[in-house]
Amino acid sequence: MHKTNNIRILLIAIVLSSFVYGCRGLRELKPSAPELSSAQMALMEMQNNQPTFDWMSTRFSGSVLWDGKTHSIAGSMRIRSDSAIYISIAPILGIEIARAIITPDSVKLINRLESTYYSGNMKILSARYKADVDYYMLQALLTGNDFPHYQNNDFLMVDDPVFIKLHSPERLPNERTGASIDQTLSIDPAILRIRTNVMKQNNSDRALRADYRKFDDLNGKMMPSDLKLMFMDGGEMSHIELTLSRTTLDVPQNMQFSVPSRYTPIRLTD
Repeated sequence: MHKTNNIRILLIAIVLSSFVYGCRGLRELKPSAPELSSAQMALMEMQNNQPTFDWMSTRFSGSVLWDGKTHSIAGSMRIRSDSAIYISIAPILGIEIARAIITPDSVKLINRLESTYYSGNMKILSARYKADVDYYMLQALLTGNDFPHYQNNDFLMVDDPVFIKLHSPERLPNERTGASIDQTLSIDPAILRIRTNVMKQNNSDRALRADYRKFDDLNGKMMPSDLKLMFMDGGEMSHIELTLSRTTLDVPQNMQFSVPSRYTPIRLTD
């Protein structure tokens, strides 16, 4: 096995869901939906309906397809909103083999199988994938929310027989710095939650599609419990599929992350 293979699989699982540019039946949810007369109104209603929380904890299982090979993955994830995402990979009998913590300006990984670790910032992800990557996009993708730091005034309504579909050909960050993205949102009119989020990096063949195939009602907050993230780069495609379970909100979690002194640092180069 390549020395850094396991930790790279963990990194792949993380960055697939933060790269920008026939499932179980949908739950029967039939609340009345408001009349939405414009793209701006639809976006506002959807954003107002997004669940807010200080803490989130969940367990996950699924698979990562990368370079034509499928890798099983399982473990747990904890989020402190806008502060940190903690991921523990423990696929066999609950024995942890890798751990990661991502903050708005850092990425740290430890690989227990090979006694190695990585510590760096988000720039390594941007350099590796030649894209603008940030913590807030990753948090939004994992929770089925829209990007909170992007402008809302460029969306147009697109005809669709099932969903409320919105499209922005050049959506910019609020600060108007960084690359724009071509984005299409498909919103479920019954629950006003994103079902599909498609992003394309302008002037590039890179794209990401997030599908939220099932939601669970957690005390009135609709949280995704079955999601698929697909990454396309020209003719190549990779994806990560996750089933989430035992999700809790607003229960404080332990986010402890320390590196044993005997572990060896590794470099992740672009």
